Amino acid sequence: MKKVEITQDNVHLLLPNKVAQLANRILQDGLAKDLPTALDMVYSSEVYTKLEQEKTKYWWLGINTLYHDFLAERK
Repeated sequence: MKKVEITQDNVHLLLPNKVAQLANRILQDGLAKDLPTALDMVYSSEVYTKLEQEKTKYWWLGINTLYHDFLAERK
């Protein structure tokens, strides 16, 4: 099996699942009234900015850690 290397050119392939999970968690906790608002909150966050950058390795983090960072950012 060929090992796939995550690079800046392909890190975007990992983002939809992370964004969906994060938006769902925001909705579950009542921080947003609807999905578009939750998605906007994710896409405008520092967490997403870090997710986009392969060098931060945020793409490796689980949803609980990402959500914790998202909440910390909002304080």
